[in-house]
Amino acid sequence: MLETFSKDAGLKFDDYVLHRGKKLRMDLPNENIEYLNLKGLVTYDKFKWEQDLCQGLSIKYGFHCKPESDFLSNFDYVIDCTGFHRSLLPRSAQDFVIPSYEFLVENVSGIDEFYVMGYKGARGYFWFFPLGDGRGYMGAGDVDRKYYGITEFFEKNPNARILRKIGRPIRLSPPKRMLPFHNNNIIGVGESIGCVFPMLGEGIIPSLICCNIFKDVLNKHSIFDAELYEKRVLKKFGYYDDVYRIVRLKMDGKLSSVKHFKLLMSMYRNMKREEKRFGFDIDFEQMNRLLKAL
Repeated sequence: MLETFSKDAGLKFDDYVLHRGKKLRMDLPNENIEYLNLKGLVTYDKFKWEQDLCQGLSIKYGFHCKPESDFLSNFDYVIDCTGFHRSLLPRSAQDFVIPSYEFLVENVSGIDEFYVMGYKGARGYFWFFPLGDGRGYMGAGDVDRKYYGITEFFEKNPNARILRKIGRPIRLSPPKRMLPFHNNNIIGVGESIGCVFPMLGEGIIPSLICCNIFKDVLNKHSIFDAELYEKRVLKKFGYYDDVYRIVRLKMDGKLSSVKHFKLLMSMYRNMKREEKRFGFDIDFEQMNRLLKAL
């Protein structure tokens, strides 16, 4: 998806790739370990990529825009792509987020591949995503705000140096639970309307898919069809609600492989169909082992 999106914008995505993953190690409760075979999962220079995407655009930084700002009525359409903040659209009563923070670190040794530690009850996870040359993104998202793994990481890597700290919640609520998508001339795109895969908290690819839907609907008619946009977003990300239900059931200790078999199959079939987009092998037996281990 990033390759296609970059090409459409006149960029070559390979120029931004920092690390191409081969295997992801996942440490689970009770000393269970799983490995995911990776197919295209990479880290990339997101800052430079975004800078190059924005070349030639007029951007005003540090400007605070509110729903009641008078100047919004001067535009045909205003896009709320403010991610978690959802700054211009009404709040959703079903919104659900996980607190998280992340470090950009350097001088890391002994780890040069993708690594994840899943928390008991699927209540969050710790991650390390390598950037090459001893650098990487390390962080955790945790409903209970305990962030296991971060202290241990620094104990194992005493020479690691923090270059940047980023703290922001991760939205898990799917689009079905983030209505409305629009309000007057304001239209939500991406994470602001729940385009995040609930099992992983990953929103870059889903948000780009949402962008393409928005662009397609905008180009179809001289007047933006907000109802068509909503219908297409809900259809495309419909199974995200099944995944969200699985995550919440697991968090509450109520997930049953028998009682909720249809939900599990929905997640598996849709993930398998989009295997290339996820960047790793999708295997039903392994998926069950992961869920049981958490």
